[in-house]
Amino acid sequence: MVKLDDLYKKYEKYKSEQKVLKSVVKIVQYDEALKTDVLILDLEGLKGVIMKKDVDYELKIKSLVNFVGREVSFVVKDVDRNNGVIYCSRAEAQKITKDDIIRRLNDGEAFDAQIVNILKYGAYVEIDGVTGLLKNTDFAEDYTAISELLSIGDIVKVKMKKLSANGNILFEAVKKYKSPTIMDINSFEKNQIVLGVVRNIQPFGIFVQIAPNLDALCSPDIAEIEEDMKVSVRITKVDKAAGRVRGKILNIL
Repeated sequence: MVKLDDLYKKYEKYKSEQKVLKSVVKIVQYDEALKTDVLILDLEGLKGVIMKKDVDYELKIKSLVNFVGREVSFVVKDVDRNNGVIYCSRAEAQKITKDDIIRRLNDGEAFDAQIVNILKYGAYVEIDGVTGLLKNTDFAEDYTAISELLSIGDIVKVKMKKLSANGNILFEAVKKYKSPTIMDINSFEKNQIVLGVVRNIQPFGIFVQIAPNLDALCSPDIAEIEEDMKVSVRITKVDKAAGRVRGKILNIL
């Protein structure tokens, strides 16, 4: 049986080495002494604590509830022998592992990423504590939203799409979802009202996907439009020979 003093020494060594460790979150609670929400880890019989400010260095997470049962990466910040607590930081572990993850992504490696937050326009996914954005438009070939198929905790295989100017990772699905559909250019004719999703916004027009691999170029005369919004479109012209469709956005859905 490992002695308590030896356990403390081991975690003190992990602290000095800044070793990235992993453990499953057992409890989420508000800590009265620390005056903050915390994640509780079971570290070989020692109590591990990650304070809310140390949970993520990029995202502002409002609720920690979804961390229960999740395996998280962390480093040891402090060993409090008097109170029997190992203070840990997931945020610091993210900083340590991010450069290596980005290098491997840039080399073309694909990863199984866990969905950690779902948004209207996509989802945040995580690889070994490193978080990036997977947009609906980079998940599916049509206008299927991630939320229609997957939930928090589900796994999706992703690869790097690009790294933004401020260092945020944008992912795309290795195999984009394609829903069974009858929709193609032969399905459309002038004056129809159709469902679409905004793909790209340019000064000369807005590209709205109305079927797999088919965009309608719409006039840019609608305010507060953003990529990945679902919209209704009135078809104004169909050129089947050229494979082109023009339209007008009527409403944001």
